[in-house]
Amino acid sequence: MSLNQPSGRHPAARPGDARAGKALAGSGRPGAHADDIETFLVRFDPLEQRRQIREGIEAAIIERVAKDLLHVPVQTLLASLNLPSSTILRKMARAERLSPAESDRVARVLYVRQLAVEVFEDPALAAEWMQRSNAELGGLSPLEVLDSQPGYDRVREILLRVIHGVSA
Repeated sequence: MSLNQPSGRHPAARPGDARAGKALAGSGRPGAHADDIETFLVRFDPLEQRRQIREGIEAAIIERVAKDLLHVPVQTLLASLNLPSSTILRKMARAERLSPAESDRVARVLYVRQLAVEVFEDPALAAEWMQRSNAELGGLSPLEVLDSQPGYDRVREILLRVIHGVSA
C-alpha cells in the first residue's frame, strides 16, 4: 500500500516476494532490519499481517517503533500501550516474540502512525500528533488509547474524517 492511499487496505504480497510468509526479520536479531515495518505494512496483505500478529512479532520491534517512529523512550510506549515493562524488556533482551495480544497493540500503533503520516504528510508531525492530548479522546493522546480495539477505532475514525474533510 502506498502511504498515500486513505483506504486502509493493503495489497497482497507480491508473487515471488521472498519476504511474503516469512516472520519479520528472520535474522539472529529479529526486528532489527530497517525494512521490517514497511514489509509488515506494505507488502503483507491483511491475512499475512494477522498471521504475523498471531505468531507474535519480534519484541525488538518495540524499540524501533518507540525510538525511530515515535521518538519516545521505550518505557513511554510500553506505558501508553499498557504493556508490562519487565516482561517486554526481557523478551527484547532474549530476542523473543511478543504474545499475540502484545503484537496486536504494536500493530495498532503502526497502522495509526501510517495513517497519521498520510494526513499530516510529515512523519515528525504524525508522531507529535499521536502523543498530544485530544479533546475527542477525552483528553488522552491517540497513543494512550491504542491499547484497546475501541480506542484504535476512534483514532482511526478521527484521522479518516480529516482525510475526507468531515468536521467533528
